[in-house]
Amino acid sequence: MTIWRKVGTLFRASAQEPLEHLVDANALRIMEQELRDTEQAMLRAKRELACLMASGKELLRSNQQLGEALAQREEQASQALEKGEAGLAYELAEWIAAHENQLQQQRQQAEHLRRQETSLRQHLRDAAQSHQQYRREWQLARANRNAEQVLRNLGGHKQGLHAQLGDLASSLQRIRQQQHRFSDVDSALRELQQEDDGSALDSRLQRAGISTGASDANQVLARLRSQQNGTA
Repeated sequence: MTIWRKVGTLFRASAQEPLEHLVDANALRIMEQELRDTEQAMLRAKRELACLMASGKELLRSNQQLGEALAQREEQASQALEKGEAGLAYELAEWIAAHENQLQQQRQQAEHLRRQETSLRQHLRDAAQSHQQYRREWQLARANRNAEQVLRNLGGHKQGLHAQLGDLASSLQRIRQQQHRFSDVDSALRELQQEDDGSALDSRLQRAGISTGASDANQVLARLRSQQNGTA
């Protein structure tokens, strides 16, 4: 029987694992909803506190009015005794006794409401502070989750990014090769053109200091001076 109990426990654990994974995968969403639920609970508590405060104020006004009425009845009972109205004074005394008990109970109730109000106020302050702290923690956790997602995406695209950069480098290299080839072809064409019109040979002769027979400005001036000297 022991082994079967262990198997049953294993089945229950196996059934529990997907639920735990589901909760873990949605922890941020769950916490966000819990924060909203807490906010709604705090709003309800504030409304309850407002009603409690209103009841306390109403009870204080009632106590004040009853206290004023008791003071007035006591004055009337004193006047009745002075005038020898014993029966009237007794009736007033009965009324005073009954309402004094009522006033005492109402004052106790007012004190009870005051303590409840103080306690609820403190509870709401503590809850608001805790809620703000949890919200900051949730915002931080959400920011961390977003950062982790970005890093995962970047890691997943790393191969593709490197491949694209490699393609760019390859394209640039081919463009440079084409430009170099164009420059080489253009230089070769100019060289062939010079050979065809003899300019290349003339250049070589000039570099060697040999006349090519072509006239230039210096030669023209020298010829003119020579003619002038001969004429003279």
